[in-house]
Amino acid sequence: MASSTTKLFILGATGYIGGSVLQRIFEHPKRDSFEITALVRNADKAKYLKDNYGLNTIVGHTAEFDKLASLSEQADIVLSLADSDDLAAIEAVFRGLRAKYEKTGVRGRLIHTSGTGLLTDEAKGLWVTDKIYDDSRPEDIDSLPDNAFHRNVDLPIVKADAEGFLRGYLVTPPTIFGLGHGPLFDAGIAHKHSQQIPTLIRTSIARGQGGIVGKGLPIWNSVSIDDLADFYVLLIEAVAKDPEAVPHGREGFYITETGEHTWYDIAKAVATALYEAGAGKSPEPTPLTEDELLKYIGSVHMGYLSLGSNARGRGRQALKLGWKPKYGNKELIASIKPEVEAILKEVKGSA
Repeated sequence: MASSTTKLFILGATGYIGGSVLQRIFEHPKRDSFEITALVRNADKAKYLKDNYGLNTIVGHTAEFDKLASLSEQADIVLSLADSDDLAAIEAVFRGLRAKYEKTGVRGRLIHTSGTGLLTDEAKGLWVTDKIYDDSRPEDIDSLPDNAFHRNVDLPIVKADAEGFLRGYLVTPPTIFGLGHGPLFDAGIAHKHSQQIPTLIRTSIARGQGGIVGKGLPIWNSVSIDDLADFYVLLIEAVAKDPEAVPHGREGFYITETGEHTWYDIAKAVATALYEAGAGKSPEPTPLTEDELLKYIGSVHMGYLSLGSNARGRGRQALKLGWKPKYGNKELIASIKPEVEAILKEVKGSA
């Protein structure tokens, strides 16, 4: 990592992405070049991280805006790995980084987690689009409507970057696959599951049959949690070394994709795994009704968005920085059976 000490402030350190990134930083040969502070909601987890890893943990949550602003002001890099859409929290980060700039003339650096949900459409599982957004073409991202998913936070970050008091880098992962693994996950400190595929798995378990939105025709990109965590560390290193050399602001979107899948591909693998485990009636997924989307996911709109839309992108920016992902569609499909087995075990254990 960077040769001089860099102050890194992390939000979401015990989440699925956060735990994976934190482990890689702990294991990095130049770990000591970073002075890391993490805001952690759970006091027991905060103590564990401090006692076992020497992490400077602050017990608190992202609605404590003055605390967020103060910690952000003290940081060289803020790593936002919590809620992608929490504008109030990001505005508190802005307040801290603006104060830092006004006092020192130094632009803070904000690495924020967005997502390719911003590319989604209203396909409802019924059709595939040929529209593909290229992250090396800022005009592609600019063409998205202001009310697209995640834009409520992405656009203010781009604006803040243009104003000049910070540099903003927006990591934009698609469907993330794979169980979280390693010491922090084994100890119960970090969350093991992503969102989209586990949501489909839990919904399918609850209805007793693998489900699918519409015909499952739409296409999303995917990335493994291991490849994604590797990119965060690479980006942190690059931003610590020479922040201006790394595309930021309007040009700073990084679609971290390694392939494409249809939602039928995912639904079929889930249904097959459930059937083989005796938890599904058929290896062929059956359509989810809007009543089921509301019952099991909590929102018809979010059900369609997360499991039945198109979101196609080409991630060239990360590769230009030197990212070398190892896993693709073969590993995506292979990851689903272990995820199904893990969630079935959790469901039975809580029954």
